[in-house]
Amino acid sequence: MQRHRIRTASLVVAIALALGALATSGASSASAASDFAPRLHFPMTISTPAGKIHLARAPKRIISLSPAATEILYAIGAGPQVVAVDKDSNFPKTGLPKVRFDAFNPNVEAIVAMRPSLVVVSYNPNNLEAQLASAGIAVMEQDAAATLRDTYQQITWLGDATGHYSRSLLVAENVKAEIAKDVAKVPAHHPAVSVYFELDPSLYSATSQTYVGQLLKSLGVTNIADAVASPLDYGYPQLSAEYVVKANPKVIFLADTVCCAQSYSTVKKRPGFSIIAAVRNRHVFGLNDDIASRWGPRVAVLMDELTADVLRVYGK
Repeated sequence: MQRHRIRTASLVVAIALALGALATSGASSASAASDFAPRLHFPMTISTPAGKIHLARAPKRIISLSPAATEILYAIGAGPQVVAVDKDSNFPKTGLPKVRFDAFNPNVEAIVAMRPSLVVVSYNPNNLEAQLASAGIAVMEQDAAATLRDTYQQITWLGDATGHYSRSLLVAENVKAEIAKDVAKVPAHHPAVSVYFELDPSLYSATSQTYVGQLLKSLGVTNIADAVASPLDYGYPQLSAEYVVKANPKVIFLADTVCCAQSYSTVKKRPGFSIIAAVRNRHVFGLNDDIASRWGPRVAVLMDELTADVLRVYGK
């Protein structure tokens, strides 16, 4: 449970800027994702917030230690170059390599022995990057995206690094267009809908300052976690059962259906929860934990689900 909470909170992070622009601009796939990354040629140097990556040629052997990066690599057509992934990578459902590493405590010697030409990480445990660099292995660190723009950048950076820029640009444009389309579905005038977004059964939630929270905010909802958040929560406060019941949310999203088997039935059985409007009206919606906690191309799938469920409550 604790590992799930830490992993989820570290992956579902602040989105801040881009969603508001999408909501007002009605951006489409025609709006160039080329703003997010230049097209490069080998040999190349890619500059990211985490540092520079030097690549003499397109990597033929890639190890991904990030589930989000794994999804991006396969979406942009770099799957055949991937020779190993982390233990949490589980999408796409088929075609992933059998060799797995623990991203929280990676075996450096085993990684080096696989002779990768590129390793993609989402953080740097035990100074992994320096150890791999000393072995002559290029490392691209892609931290949890803070904005949708970060998502688009990471998609196209991996496109540059793997020799699949054109495909990565198309993927980024499609994600951007899908999210803009969902935002445009929200009625201009609607009654306030209060939402509780659950990360695990101990009632950790996500405020409007987080990645998923900003997705929800763009749909015009009120997030009950906002009122009790503090800077020490980093956007992920733990709510009390009494507070959730008193807040009486009209919608409950469960991002703990896979890890913790939560559902409408389990929520209804919690003390006091049966009187909550979302429970009484059966507006308790289960989400796939993985989709809800990653920042790759499937953020468009998450947005589709959030939008459809919120519109159901609006009666649309």
